[in-house]
Amino acid sequence: MSVCLLASLLLDGCQQPATPPQTRTAHQVRYQLDWVLEGVTQTPDRTAWEVTNDLGYRVRVTRGYVTSYSMELVECRKDTAATPLASLGTFLWSVVEGTASAGHATGTPNPAAIRPMQVESLTAPTAHQVGAALLAPQTYCQLHYLVARADREAPGLPADLDMVDTSLHIDGTYRAPGTTADTPFTLHTAVAYGALFDHTVNSSAALHVDTGTSATQVTVRRHLGRIFDGVDFVKMTDRMIAGQVLKSLVDHIEVDIESIHENA
Repeated sequence: MSVCLLASLLLDGCQQPATPPQTRTAHQVRYQLDWVLEGVTQTPDRTAWEVTNDLGYRVRVTRGYVTSYSMELVECRKDTAATPLASLGTFLWSVVEGTASAGHATGTPNPAAIRPMQVESLTAPTAHQVGAALLAPQTYCQLHYLVARADREAPGLPADLDMVDTSLHIDGTYRAPGTTADTPFTLHTAVAYGALFDHTVNSSAALHVDTGTSATQVTVRRHLGRIFDGVDFVKMTDRMIAGQVLKSLVDHIEVDIESIHENA
């Protein structure tokens, strides 16, 4: 039975899908990590940097690393109250395309996920292309980013510090408001922290990626100058400080979505 005949039996006529199936093909999604350095003052030799946090603490970072464990686009929610015409369109699509649509259900791997476990320097922050996935036609409306502990094969493991099984390490000093004394501190934790984003931190525009129309560059930008927001070095324990640093790092992320040429 032809697709057109099947449609005519269900809807008394053959109606073409709004987007012809043959125009929707698999496209690549590339993931990049980057930093925003606003508010950060680097030392002349660029081996350390300073920032004043939102509570008035002057913080100097002399060594630091963070492990970006995973990034993944998350599918848009399906409309559970689809119209008969929309349901038919979906059915006809499955007849023409088979089961090529990329996606994931609960308990199954997400084909859009990458797990680079990239260990990044906080004193020499640079952009990193960390992975790519070739995805069949699918729409995505969220991005999940996770900081968690590195394993022994993680890219970027430093020579001066053991970052295996570690998500965050920072050495530095802080100066409390109204004082002149610098107090040394060290943060070292394996705690994980992640979040879902459906728009950028500075925009209410909804995040939307359609892998059936073009290749996409997904860039996750962290604000280095805001990672100590909410940290009270005098009143908080080291464990609380480490947790707050991870929260501030992740919660102030900006997500950029850009269509790109496949051969770019």
